[in-house]
Amino acid sequence: MEEKRKFSIGEISKLTGVTVRTLQYYDNIQLVPLQKSETSRRRYYTESDLTRLQQVLFYKSLGLKIKDITKLLEETTTAGQLRHVLEKQRDIFYYKLHDIKSNIAMIEASLAGIEKNDSLPLGNLVQLIISLNKDTVYQYKDVSFDKKSEDTFIEHYQNQEAVLEVYWDWKALILEAVAHILNDVQPESEQGQDFAKRWIEMVVSISDGSKELLDVYKDSYKNRDQWPQEDRQLIDFTNTFIDKTVDHYLSAGKPDEWRNKND
Repeated sequence: MEEKRKFSIGEISKLTGVTVRTLQYYDNIQLVPLQKSETSRRRYYTESDLTRLQQVLFYKSLGLKIKDITKLLEETTTAGQLRHVLEKQRDIFYYKLHDIKSNIAMIEASLAGIEKNDSLPLGNLVQLIISLNKDTVYQYKDVSFDKKSEDTFIEHYQNQEAVLEVYWDWKALILEAVAHILNDVQPESEQGQDFAKRWIEMVVSISDGSKELLDVYKDSYKNRDQWPQEDRQLIDFTNTFIDKTVDHYLSAGKPDEWRNKND
């Protein structure tokens, strides 16, 4: 009978990059226990222990807590239980992604308030950023859309990450428009026209060349009385500025990417 290969804690530390102290901790809590030799005081890992350690490192890389990893490694764990834990962890990461994107949007608005003015953001802008509700995007689940619009959204946005990406691209530019208005940036100015170009690029990007999807967005704007209060107030405050910057951009003979891709 072929003898099972044995690995010392030092060998596994070098092989996996996990510190000896961490491996000792996993042993102490019986997460990945070391085997004990019957004939000597030597302690070691077997190949099956390495498989268990690889599972632990995988779950740990997903951000799971030790207690959750322990449950997953129990022999009674079912595929359904594993699915539940992983789905829960996925949702946590989605929320972290949402939080990161919201912070980036606020930073971009602050930078827009500083750009070319070399001054601190105005008090009104600071107050707005402080009072923003990062979870406003989740309030859209309570907004009633017609069936055609719902089907179009479902077709183009398969997961939560895609929705957050679109929402925060839009929200970041809305907040930037607020900063420009508060700083009295004129639509025809260099800053205003740079904004118009990026606004059009954003619209083209989120519609992905689909006239049907663009029409849904236009209908949504017309019926924005159903939007969450925060976003409705922001777009009402910025809408005139955005329209003027885009109209000036297009009237100046700049490339009309918006219409070219959605004709």
